[in-house]
Amino acid sequence: MRKISLVLFIVIFTLLALVACGDGNGQDGPPVSNSPVVNTPGENGDPDEDDPEPPPTNDPTAPDVFFFKIGDVIIHMDENIDYVIENVGEPLGTYEDESCAFEGIDIIFSYPGIQIYTYPAGDSNFIHTIGFFDDTVRTAEGGIRLGLNIQAAIDAYGNDYSYETRVYKYSRGLTVLEFLVDEDEMIKGITYRLLLDL
Repeated sequence: MRKISLVLFIVIFTLLALVACGDGNGQDGPPVSNSPVVNTPGENGDPDEDDPEPPPTNDPTAPDVFFFKIGDVIIHMDENIDYVIENVGEPLGTYEDESCAFEGIDIIFSYPGIQIYTYPAGDSNFIHTIGFFDDTVRTAEGGIRLGLNIQAAIDAYGNDYSYETRVYKYSRGLTVLEFLVDEDEMIKGITYRLLLDL
């Protein structure tokens, strides 16, 4: 039952993260991930165990925006996806759909633990959202992963957040970092997002 609940939260959170058609509240059809969800257990084999968090990683090249890291590769919102492919490697899978907000094709790229949502501009696709879908990845700045209590995120990012319907949202410049929680205040979704003026 717990796994079913987690999957439902991830699906709902993923749908909220997509670039919207018309009224800005959704997209036709959910994304399809070609990579499996893998939970990494803690030291005692419990995936919900709160293991020690790594120290925050603040990058001086982008002090006023949220960014994500894969290894040593810093990924900014509005980055050309070609940069990620060149520096991280080919994705595990992709999902394409005709964009309802832009001219061209929206493409979702799946990498271990995350999905990267892009929008078309010219002959390229640019990142507007990065969503976590398992607990093997952490936020770049605070080391927060799925399955932790929201208090861990508040401790890492502070009290300057907005809250609406189980979503805690932090803003920096034109970027936001959102944490979706369940009824027990456990983090079930994490999303980096670019604020797009559609």
